[in-house]
Amino acid sequence: MKRSRTGPKAKRPTKASRPRAAPATPKSTPLARRLQQLLLEREAERGREALARTAAQRAADRRLSAVVQEIATLRHHEARAEALTRLLAERDRALAAQAERIAELERLLRTPTKMG
Repeated sequence: MKRSRTGPKAKRPTKASRPRAAPATPKSTPLARRLQQLLLEREAERGREALARTAAQRAADRRLSAVVQEIATLRHHEARAEALTRLLAERDRALAAQAERIAELERLLRTPTKMG
C-alpha cells in the first residue's frame, strides 16, 4: 500500500542549481604570508607616495601663488612710480612755464613806459 502525501512534492536540487562549495584554500604557507604582507606594504607605500606627491604639489602651488602675487605687487609699484614720474615731469614743465612768464613780467616791469 502506497502512502499519499498531502502537500506538494518537494523537488530535489539539480546539479546546476546546487550552491557550489567554496574553493579549497590551501594552508597558508610562509611564502604566501610574506607575499601578502609585501603586497599590503606596497599598497601602503603607494598611498604614502600619493599623499606626499599631493602635499608637494600643494606646496609648489602655494609658492607659485606667492611669487605671482609678489610680481603683481611689484608691477603695481612700478606703475605707481611711472605715474609719479609723469606727474613730476608735468609739474616741472608747468613750473618752467611759470618761471618763464615771471621772468617776462619782471623784464616788462624794468622797462620804462611812455607814461613816465
